[in-house]
Amino acid sequence: MTGGLVRPANRWLAAITLALLAAVPIARGQDSPTVSAEATAPATPDLPTRPPATEAVQVRAPETNPALARVSLTLADPSPVIGLSGETMISIEVDHPPTVPMPMPRMLCSAGQIEDLGREGPAKFTARYILPSSRFPQPAILVVEFSDTRSPLRGMAMVPLRAAASPAFRTDPGAQVTMRVSDRDFGPQVAGADGMVHVPVVVPPGVDFALARSVNLHGKATEEVVDLHVPYSQRVLLVAPEILSAGEVGEVAVYAAEPSGRAANAAMLVLRAGKNRVQPLGSRVSGEARFLVTAPKILRQRSMRIEAQLKDQSTTLTATRIALVPSGAAGLVLEPESSRLGRDPASAMRVFIGAEDAFGNPVDAGRAGVLVDGKPAAVKSDADGVPMVTVEAPRPSSHRDEVIVEGVLDDAHVFKRIPVGVPARLMPPQAPEVIAYPKYAVTPRLGVLTNFGPLVGATFFVDAMVYPSHRLPGLGLGLSLGILESRFAAESAGGISHVAISTVPVSVEVRQHWVFGRAFAGVGVGAGFAMAEGRVSSYGATTSGSSVGAIAEASVEGGFLLRKAHLVLAIRYVGLYLSDFSSGDHLAGSVGGVMADVGYRRVW
Repeated sequence: MTGGLVRPANRWLAAITLALLAAVPIARGQDSPTVSAEATAPATPDLPTRPPATEAVQVRAPETNPALARVSLTLADPSPVIGLSGETMISIEVDHPPTVPMPMPRMLCSAGQIEDLGREGPAKFTARYILPSSRFPQPAILVVEFSDTRSPLRGMAMVPLRAAASPAFRTDPGAQVTMRVSDRDFGPQVAGADGMVHVPVVVPPGVDFALARSVNLHGKATEEVVDLHVPYSQRVLLVAPEILSAGEVGEVAVYAAEPSGRAANAAMLVLRAGKNRVQPLGSRVSGEARFLVTAPKILRQRSMRIEAQLKDQSTTLTATRIALVPSGAAGLVLEPESSRLGRDPASAMRVFIGAEDAFGNPVDAGRAGVLVDGKPAAVKSDADGVPMVTVEAPRPSSHRDEVIVEGVLDDAHVFKRIPVGVPARLMPPQAPEVIAYPKYAVTPRLGVLTNFGPLVGATFFVDAMVYPSHRLPGLGLGLSLGILESRFAAESAGGISHVAISTVPVSVEVRQHWVFGRAFAGVGVGAGFAMAEGRVSSYGATTSGSSVGAIAEASVEGGFLLRKAHLVLAIRYVGLYLSDFSSGDHLAGSVGGVMADVGYRRVW
């Protein structure tokens, strides 16, 4: 039925529908205003209601997209004048902050100083910008960085710092002088009786010259270009992490300004980090270039130098250093100063703690947590600063046969079983100096050389080894220096000759040792070069000559503990191949052989 008439049944149906709609909360979109719980709670007395909560309800703020976060820097005076004002206030505000409240930021500037950084709100800060003391126009780059967020969040402002000056020049006495700086005129000023005139001006950055116009008392006008003698100012700012761990990748931002204070072309910015890898990352704002820098895995220095500049502009070069630290501990070692702990209740021993990261860099083991038989033990340092814990003998009534020491640091975990049973008075004196797996070792050796033929000789070697890894404590690298005196008879075209050779071999060696209580065994290989002096005697005539050659060796050795060091017995095969002597003599094949020697091994 058409028209404005409504059937009575339809009127009642409409009223019921409106009442139901009023009682049911309306689903709202994401951008709709939040409706309070009181406004949406049903008021029907027949429905059961939840009892009131006894604790305050925490409402979680809607999550924000970190990509939307923006940092803005606003200066109370956007173009301050050096010489007229000494400072201005900075307001820092974060839009769509990824965390609330935001952590305190780090602020850097290319000129001047930033002081009194303070918080004004969860995402709002203020600071005081003190203008540089050098009174010349220059651009300043101000950067604020929130480095505690998941990725560095930065804001930047280019500030053209104008400078008040009073350039002087000579003209006609009594002349009216005006000076044009950029697009602004200053003056007029009247020249004195000596013709000197000073015109107060304000010079913006990027302006090196001014145009002076003088009109004398007779109406004659002259113009002169005045050099303002503006010195160079730093226009590149590096924002780098303060610390990087070994092998860690960090983000470095480089900002550059033109002499006028405008943002420079970011494509012209380059970053170098020595031999370390640098990868361009693009930019987010004008005048900014971002890079990824990888810290070295093996830390041979405590810091890494990085430098940036604009291409083909050597005067813009600026540099800084990033402190390098080891990464988290991946290997932990416990080194008791003795192999056993006495049963005497008064006996005790020190257990030294060493740690290294995944790349072999030493880590401060003083942070380790140590348990002795399940009870926490205090980590201290000895006179040399080496971390250690003191382990005391268990009570005799416990009848314990061992003490268990356990250490944890970062991702590293280790435990050590120390046998109990040898009285302290039977322990070797000064046992702390004897370390089963040392860090360093020096071994002088004395031996004999033979090839099971006519060649015989005497040998003296000094080996210096270093054991760099806690995870492979028996693997050592070192250098061997020696002297070989050998004698033998040789056939030549002139008959039987007697040969005496003095050889000085120098070789690099790799050895692996295994410890068996108070004894050890090991194998090794080495290679290097040798310098030799030979004397050949034939029918009463002796000729001398020198030669150089290559040396290679393989060794098997073993030893046992004395009072303070190890007695070492070794058998080595030495291959020594010399080139022609300067005397013209030639020795075919190896002049080395099997060497048996005895050594005295000191360790640290």
